[in-house]
Amino acid sequence: MTGSQSPRRRAIQAFYRNGACWGLGNGMVSSSLILYLAGTYGAKGLAIALIRAVPGFVGVLRLGMPILIDAVGRRQLFCTRMFFASSIVLVLLPVVSMPGFLPSPKLSLVVLVTMWAMYHLLQFLGLVALWSWIGDVVPDSIRGRFIGRRGALLNAFQVVGMLIGGSGSWWWRGRCQNSGHDDLIWVGYAACAVIGALLLGLAVWPLVRAPVAIQKEESTALDIRQHCQEIFAPFADRGYRRFLAYGGWFSLANGISGAASFLFQMRVLDISYAGRMALKSTAEGTQSIIMPRVGQAIDRWGGVPVLVVSQVLVSLSLLFFLAATPTHWWWIIGAYVLWIAYAGVNTAMPKLMLSLTPKAQYTSYAAAWFAWLELVYALSTIAGGLLFDWASKNFTPRLWAGFRVDHFAAIFLLGFVLRISAAAWAARIREPGR
Repeated sequence: MTGSQSPRRRAIQAFYRNGACWGLGNGMVSSSLILYLAGTYGAKGLAIALIRAVPGFVGVLRLGMPILIDAVGRRQLFCTRMFFASSIVLVLLPVVSMPGFLPSPKLSLVVLVTMWAMYHLLQFLGLVALWSWIGDVVPDSIRGRFIGRRGALLNAFQVVGMLIGGSGSWWWRGRCQNSGHDDLIWVGYAACAVIGALLLGLAVWPLVRAPVAIQKEESTALDIRQHCQEIFAPFADRGYRRFLAYGGWFSLANGISGAASFLFQMRVLDISYAGRMALKSTAEGTQSIIMPRVGQAIDRWGGVPVLVVSQVLVSLSLLFFLAATPTHWWWIIGAYVLWIAYAGVNTAMPKLMLSLTPKAQYTSYAAAWFAWLELVYALSTIAGGLLFDWASKNFTPRLWAGFRVDHFAAIFLLGFVLRISAAAWAARIREPGR
């Protein structure tokens, strides 16, 4: 019974329930959904890149987390407030940006991007507080297993959300096309966003009911100089800088090819949102199956070996983009199969983040990690969008080793080189106790 459980165990169970409900909501309202919604407003390469990148720019504000939490006084309260506020913003996003509500589609797109950024900022702030909370509650000896199990729950329910959202939007799109009302296709995407936002709001409840942090939280007021030292301490930590270097390269590699890979699937291969969700849900469903095992492997052998192997496998996925064509689109399935290796990346990263952090400094170190990754990803995504727009107009297709290399293929090759070299950065990380 709940009453007989220790506060630590009850908190861990709350984290599991939050992950399951959050995964369901996030599956319903993924970034892909917002990109397809933006597509109904006429979004192009740079606009697609902005939607993917703007959350990263606002995410840098997470560096101020120690100041914000000090002002609120309780990390748990701050965490739940931020998550709940983010769900409210997400509910309003499709309503405020819907066609006809504002004078022009361009303005609707601007509002959509702005509210998408606000939603992510609030969610990111809550996420840093949550991981700081987890750092205090979950002992290092079982963190790999905990992260693997929570990640498996999150992914499994995210798959359910993606399947529901994908099938629902597919049904609505077909109905609109059959009745000659293509202008109403956006309604299906908007409905998924609203339902997903409500589920994300519901995911806050387990955290509200959870016991407070196991360790006592410091509530002493710090001056601005002390706050600045706390904020930038992770960047002065030599061991943590290796981890940040890998994270930055990882984000750079993903951001550069992000716009091209999305537009290639949507416009060249003509994969519908429902089809994309089917492929993604299959890959992430498989991740859910293996993540607990990955967590056990990390607790036994360490996070760095798992991270290096997973990074190499993920890198090879872009080679399947080179082989895929409109008549041989099924090659893209190989990329999704290799993306299952993200189970290792997504489990090892948070484990290493907590393991490399000095005790009682989880908030500032987690804030630095997430803010740095998001900033690099945002800048590289914008660069990738600009690169794609330039290459689509100026790059001349040519034959290389018997293959026709167009602007898509050139960007995919660049992305492959950057991703595979990220494994070398991962190998430089020095994990405590290993």
